[in-house]
Amino acid sequence: SPSARGGSTHSARSVAPLALGLALVLLAAASEAEVSDAADPSRPFVVKIHADWCGTCTRLNPVWQEIESGLGADARLVVLDVTDQERLAASAALAERLGLGEFFARYKARTGTVGVLRGDSREKVEVLKGVTDPARYQAAVARARGSDPS
Repeated sequence: SPSARGGSTHSARSVAPLALGLALVLLAAASEAEVSDAADPSRPFVVKIHADWCGTCTRLNPVWQEIESGLGADARLVVLDVTDQERLAASAALAERLGLGEFFARYKARTGTVGVLRGDSREKVEVLKGVTDPARYQAAVARARGSDPS
């Protein structure tokens, strides 16, 4: 009964939509920043397919933080979150706005995948699954920028 729960279950239910709403607002703000700098075709995209329930994604979190600090100016980093239906829908919309819809459609079911795509054509340079070596991502971004012939 509600009195036996002390109302805490009701409180948790009211906090969850607020937290999700805040997350979606932050996602929208980040997506607007991505869209605004989309005019620089030399900056490749580094796109992570993420879900909170994905063990590979959890292992990649520290690597993603290194990628953010090491590649922030050289690439456009995008997290497409497929944790639940609401985030999946928001990520699909973001992917479409950024011209990444084809990539998202192909890889949305492959959590823990990170794709490096050319900034101008959105052509895949490399797709990495669960790779924890930041140097692999840096090398792929260099190739996407055309500064590494390998």
